[in-house]
Amino acid sequence: MTESQAIAENSSDSELIAPTRTATPFHTTLAELNRMTPAQISAMIGDLLYNPTLGEEVAAAAPFRNLEHLLDVAHRELLRMPRVEVLDSIQAHPVLGEQTSDIYSREEQSFILESPPEVLSEIADLCRRYEERFHHLFLVCAQGIGGHEVLRLLRRRLENPTVTEWETTVRELGRINTLRLRSVVKG
Repeated sequence: MTESQAIAENSSDSELIAPTRTATPFHTTLAELNRMTPAQISAMIGDLLYNPTLGEEVAAAAPFRNLEHLLDVAHRELLRMPRVEVLDSIQAHPVLGEQTSDIYSREEQSFILESPPEVLSEIADLCRRYEERFHHLFLVCAQGIGGHEVLRLLRRRLENPTVTEWETTVRELGRINTLRLRSVVKG
């Protein structure tokens, strides 16, 4: 049972929160988010973004004036996190091109997952080489891009110096976080 499921079962506001790493997507409004307890916000955001500490930091900034305020807080707190916690969040993401039960990852990777088997095989091979070189998963905001674009990005990013690639990966993580928050929290 995820933390968000446990909180939801023990809360009178259980209709305001739902687990994210399941086959069932959920949505909330900003007003509903602002009515949640800090523990509920923390669990929901932490689960959605694969980062419990980020969930706690975002929850501490509630209530949110608008969606942009929520997004700004989430991004600012991501950039302030210690590298090891950011790395944990990166590593919690599914491997690009592999099947996952997480509805948000499946949706984000939908065009990649429709690629021919030989493209998926090459993505898997380059992802392994990437992880050997940089010691973390290859992460890209995959919304709307297909397998051939991923291959192009992988080849190019494998050439990056380590520092540049870390900065690129954190930027992509921020883009994924923003995409997910925008898809779940409605004005």
